[in-house]
Order: sequence, then structure tokens, then C-alpha cells
Amino acid sequence: MAEVPLNPSLVLHPLFADVSAAALAQVEQHLQMRRFEAGDIILRAGVESAELFGLVEGAVRVELAGGGRRVLLVPPQCFGELSALTGDPVSATVVAQRDAQAWVLSAPVLFQVMAQEAAFFRNVATLLGMRLRERTRRAPANRPRAVLVPIHDDGDRLLLAALARGLRHYAPGSEHDDVSGDDTASGAQRIRRWRDDGPGDALLLVGTGLAGCASLLAELDADDALLVTADDLPGLPDTLAAPVIWRRGALTEQTAMQRWCHALPRDEIEAAASCNDWSRARQPVLDHLVRRLCGREVGVAMSVGAAAGLAHLGVLEVLEDDGLPIDFICGSSMGGAVALAFARFGSARAASEVILRLVADFARSKGVQWLPRASFVAASRMATLTRQLFGDATFAQMRLPVAVVAADLAMGKRVVLDSGVVALAAQATSAIPGVFAPVRIGDAVLVDGAVVARLPVDLLDSRGCGFKLAALVRPTYPQEAPGAARAADRLEQRLHRPFGLRAAMGGAWRLQGWWDSAAQAGRADLSLTVPIPVGEGFNFAAGEAMIDCGRRTARERLPQIRLAMQQVLAPGVP
Repeated sequence: MAEVPLNPSLVLHPLFADVSAAALAQVEQHLQMRRFEAGDIILRAGVESAELFGLVEGAVRVELAGGGRRVLLVPPQCFGELSALTGDPVSATVVAQRDAQAWVLSAPVLFQVMAQEAAFFRNVATLLGMRLRERTRRAPANRPRAVLVPIHDDGDRLLLAALARGLRHYAPGSEHDDVSGDDTASGAQRIRRWRDDGPGDALLLVGTGLAGCASLLAELDADDALLVTADDLPGLPDTLAAPVIWRRGALTEQTAMQRWCHALPRDEIEAAASCNDWSRARQPVLDHLVRRLCGREVGVAMSVGAAAGLAHLGVLEVLEDDGLPIDFICGSSMGGAVALAFARFGSARAASEVILRLVADFARSKGVQWLPRASFVAASRMATLTRQLFGDATFAQMRLPVAVVAADLAMGKRVVLDSGVVALAAQATSAIPGVFAPVRIGDAVLVDGAVVARLPVDLLDSRGCGFKLAALVRPTYPQEAPGAARAADRLEQRLHRPFGLRAAMGGAWRLQGWWDSAAQAGRADLSLTVPIPVGEGFNFAAGEAMIDCGRRTARERLPQIRLAMQQVLAPGVP
């Protein structure tokens, strides 16, 4: 290990995002730059340390104490933060995997800058929170993972080479192997050796013929993946590995009714296979697939909220404007309808424009039935609105994968809708019982998803998202007695008007949704609570105001969102 001249690119490091120039100058005065040769032990488990390290060049290997998993870190990842902040002994041994260079910040300087600079304090707290969540939420991997890919021709081998580059970018230490001639014996040995010797967060990408693939599936477990086309999947035996579906060409009439899958452009595959570096901007479709295989997808779950749920559009707009990726999106009730609209148009602004126009149309003509049967609003009215919004589009035709939740009254269970016609799913997930008619899809009679799941963060878990963002809309109830009295007076006046039962039902529905959603939000890596005025939850005429509430909340939390996402999108392993 040797001291080297100071030349850090602190402005570009996520830990120093939005930190003032004056604070950066102060940090630079106390920062050390150190160089390590391959094999150097930088930190040893059980030994006290009072320094935060940030990689600038090279790579380091983290070996968790007690025989846990091994992890490779590359720039701009940090390590040593827990010991620097708490003074406790180091919990893992860190070894230079190859020649490496890192900046080092001592604990006293770290605390001083945190006390003086709110942005730096927030960034460190976000990093620490993510690491603690990662340690307590996810069990250490028992062995490195494998991805099996059926190979038919040279085009598939080119895809294998392109994916291997991406995997090495996000999961350093990953390898790929083309098992020729369906040599299953050597393929099985390769996978077993990888289990014993591979880095904990790295992946082995194995390509082989369809017959060899069928034999090697027995070597895979639930942590592994099978990357396969929809045409090949029916011919393969059942496996514990999660199937990740991709396609070469256009959708057929049959595949259009199936779940969304990765459509991989030939030009991206060729460009990625021939380039030495990996670029998310240059290969966005391939990058999404690679991050999914690595467990690095960004997922967003959106809560119920009736008209207030339109605030989700404002949140999505801010994320989109900042260039932050959304790889998977889900929701319940109005959150589900917004998720479907965003996936349909691929733009929050485009979705907002169409939704606000349809909401205004609905406000002028609600289609209320004077002799209601299953609902106050005629089923034909909602069917017309959802068809105007989504047409005949199916889930497979969406710009990104999306899922929504509904409740099946016939079977008394929760239903996740992620295939088939989108308009029916939108109608079902937002069918408030008594207000909008239940929707028949197959053998299910579906109503509003809020009945069974008000914020479906669990769908992000099932998807395997590496970063889970929850958006929750909630009313801002008065905290002081005078405000509470005025709110009670206004509510009582509404209750005594014709159809005053709507105020009672709506208030109870909204309050129940908030309390349950708040509990579910705790399962996300980061949650945004969007406050809305009490009493506006069912005011569809205030749609633009609701969207603006979402914008304000997302802008206030944007630095924290950026840092959290950068930890997932950066090379190496968080």
C-alpha cells in the first residue's frame, strides 16, 4: 500500500451528490489517496477501523466473516462505512482483487462534514440505510448463481457474448461458457465448479443446445435463471430456476396475449458484443435484461388513492425528467390504472394528458344509474373510458413490464393481472365496490385491488427487483384542535347533503387504505409519502392539483432517490 497524489473526482461520486463546492473543498483538504497491490489486505474482519474507503480504480474482494458470501466491488463503490460511523470492529475482510486505488476519509472528518453539510449527511444516511436493509433483509447467497441459455445458431452465441459483457459490468467476476455439442457432462461439472469457486454475487452464463439445456436444468435451483424464448420454453422440463422470457421478432397473435417479455434488437446485440465498455444509454434494452439477471431492476409500486392516486403521475414525471430508469411498475386501484397508463405510453406527461382529458369527460357525464344494480356507475361507461385510454393493447405490447392487483369476489382471493387485454385489467383494478361494476375476466369476478392490497410492494419482491420504490398517497389530517374542528364541521355538512353517504364511505375507505399502505411501504427500500388535502381524495376535478402534489414530493426527495438508485445502477455490487 502506498500514498499517491490526491486527484479525486468527488463531484461525480454518488456519495457527494448535491454537496456544496465549499464542503467538497474541505473534504479534499483531508482526503488521502491510497494505492493497493493485488492481494493486499485492506481491512481485516474483527479489527477496528475508523476510515471510509471509496474505490477509484481496480477492484476489491469482500469476504464476510463466518464463511459468508464473497463480493467484488469496483468503482465508485464504498466500503468501511459501518465501522467508521460506529467504531465497531470491521465485519468483513477486504482484499485487493487486482491493483486498486481508493480515496480514504477518516471518521473525524466524516462526522465534521456530516454535521456541516445536510446533503452529505443525507447521502451517508441513505448509503448506510441501504447497506443495513441489504444485510437484514436478504439472506447471504449460499453459492454463486447460474443462467442457462438455449443456443440454436451464431446469433444466439452473439447474444451470449453481449450479455457476458453486461454481467461483468454489473457483477464483476461473472463468466460465460458455450457448452458445444450438448456435452452435458462437462456443462454440469462447469456449473458445480462455479458453485464452489465463483464470487458470491457473480453469475455464470452457460449456453448450450436445447437437448443439453433440458439435461442441465437439473443443476439449477431457485436462485438461478433460465433465459429462454417463448417458443423453446414448452419443450423444456419443469425447473426451479425462474424463466426469463425474450423474443427475437414481432409479437404473434398468440404471444400478444401472454406476459411482457424482453424484445432484443439485433443492432444492440451486435454493438454490445463488439464494444469493450458497457453503456446503459447505448444499449438500454439489453441493459434492462442484464440488470434483471443480476437482480438490479428498479421497481416502483403505487398505492390506492382514487382521484388522489393521480399524484403518482407527478412522481413518475420527476423520475422520468431526471433520467432515472423504471424497469418494472405495479399498483393497485388508481395506482394500478396509473401504472398501466405509464406502461402504455412510456411517458408520464403523455399519460397525464390523456388521463386528465378522460377524467374531465367522466366528470361531465358520469353515467350514474338511477336504478343501480351492481354499481352506481354503468359498466358500459367505464368500459368506454378504459377502451379510449388503452384501445385493444395487451400487456405484451406495453413499453415496460407492469402488473396490477384486483380482488376476485367469486373465489375470495387476490388476483395479479399481468397478461391479456389491458383495458379490462384497468377497469378491474379500479372497480370500487358499489361505485363501479365488477369485471368478469375468465372465471373471476373482479373488483378494486384496494380490497386485497393497497400497496403491492410484494410484487417487487416477487420480480426480484434490486431497488424497490414505493409511492404512497395520504390525506393530511389536521394536527391542532382548531383545524380538527373546522374539518369536522365541513364533513358534517357534506354528510347531511343528498348522497352524503359518499363522504362517509369515501372517508372510511381512504383512511383504511392509508393505514394498511403505510405498513406495506416499510417493505420497500425507499418510500415516498405524497400528502394531499383532506376531502380531495375523490375530487377528480382536482386532477392537475393532485399531479402537482406528486411532483413536489418527488422533487423534495430527488437527491435521496438519485443516490439510492445510483447505488444499484453503479458497476459492482452494492
